Amino acid sequence: MPIFYPTAAFLIMVVLCIQPTSLSAVKVKYSRDPVTKTEGLSLSLKCTVEYKTQDCNIETNWWYENSSARFLLFDPNTYLITVNETETDEDRLRNIFLTFNSLKLQDSGSYQCDATCLNSGTQAKGHLVRLTVTADLNKGLKDSTWNSQSKADPAALALSALILLLWCY
Repeated sequence: MPIFYPTAAFLIMVVLCIQPTSLSAVKVKYSRDPVTKTEGLSLSLKCTVEYKTQDCNIETNWWYENSSARFLLFDPNTYLITVNETETDEDRLRNIFLTFNSLKLQDSGSYQCDATCLNSGTQAKGHLVRLTVTADLNKGLKDSTWNSQSKADPAALALSALILLLWCY
């Protein structure tokens, strides 16, 4: 009874040789810090994907997750996704920015960036980044009296100054 099977040895070698390159073919990196911002402000979340140029044709996405569901982000009316890339000898760095022009309370939730190497199917996901949008306490307040007065007509101010000067002399 043979202990060594050539076919099994060949398969083990193939698996060991292929795995390290496919595991390191794509990496997703970004800050782990939770983000807290006030509604109405803008915000950009940045995700960096590092991959081997020769191994990958890359696809990247941003996801939103709340307590009830997970959604792929693609609505340009809500946010803007921009991409820029830099290339080194063998690697590419793709920065994917998820930008909110004006945060809303309902934007609170968890966000995640992922990447898929289309050639090999290798996937990488970042951790969930928690975004908390707080209410703007100044929202809806009217201009103060002082602000309204400072918008007075310059001609009326000049006329008042002239009358004051004539009255004093």
